[in-house]
Amino acid sequence: METGKDFKVEAVSGPQVWRGTDFSNNTDWVYSLPVEIVNAINSIVFPLVEGGVTQHTFQFEKIEVPGLRAALRPIIDALAFGRGFSMLRGLSVEKYPTEELKLALLIIGHHMGLVGPQDGHPKSIGEVRDINPDSRTHYYHGGGPLPMHMDPVDAVGLLCIRKAKKGGESQIVSSMAVHNEILKQRPDLIQFLYRGFQHRRRNERLSKDGGKVTNYNCPIFADVGGQIVSNYIPRPIRLAVEQGFVSLSSAEEDALTLLDETAARDDLCLKMDLMPGDIQFLNNRLIMHGRADYLDFDALEDRRLMLRLWLTIPEWDKYPKNMPHSDAELKTAPA
Repeated sequence: METGKDFKVEAVSGPQVWRGTDFSNNTDWVYSLPVEIVNAINSIVFPLVEGGVTQHTFQFEKIEVPGLRAALRPIIDALAFGRGFSMLRGLSVEKYPTEELKLALLIIGHHMGLVGPQDGHPKSIGEVRDINPDSRTHYYHGGGPLPMHMDPVDAVGLLCIRKAKKGGESQIVSSMAVHNEILKQRPDLIQFLYRGFQHRRRNERLSKDGGKVTNYNCPIFADVGGQIVSNYIPRPIRLAVEQGFVSLSSAEEDALTLLDETAARDDLCLKMDLMPGDIQFLNNRLIMHGRADYLDFDALEDRRLMLRLWLTIPEWDKYPKNMPHSDAELKTAPA
């Protein structure tokens, strides 16, 4: 169908288009690491941690665990060619220190693709938890709910270490199902999502890239290598507006509002109550994720804690320049 002059959008089809209700009695997206592979990983990281090795000094790219690449292949295939998400189980987190689990997650990431940066450190694991306000450097260091979004990297892994006192469930949605719903309900608005919006640049990028906002629009939906993908990061779009660098038309506001409302619909979302040891893997091109509000514990050492892994998958098509992302192969970063 056409939405504006020479602008044609078709509904997306394939296994990447799904509704949360499709998985009410379906767990074929859950995989388990074989015990012998878990034991092999443990035998590597135990002595390293005892010897003082940290994630920042760990030479994990020299590690090869027999059978691990084959065990992870179904997950990578599901991310690329299937539903766009998977769950991996098998790690026992209760009796191991966090640093040890970071090393284990680095090994798993290395056997899937190229590990990306976290918290300003190259090839590392980030901590997602509510910390003291004066220590917060990133939005994921705060508590409360998170709206639907994607991370600016090919794939993300989230290892649950500790749950919140109450709530905090992970919520994911098929970006392509959201695309199709918007196309069906308001075809006049879809063109604004393909055209995209200027982003407020991250503070660490200002000296490198000039202005405080991008001098181009970052599309929310785009064709990359013949596949329609999503690129929705609401925070820099809203910051550009709130700080007075960009103004939006009523139609643009309507498009973003409809996107947020559709992505949060109960019939489209799949809610996951991650348990300690669960690793959720998402293809950011096909999946948006968010977080339900939660009540946490008072003590920092007891609070909800997730370890985050960013991955570049070298065999996937590269994003165009107007969709700046973290790419460990090209050494690029988000805007």
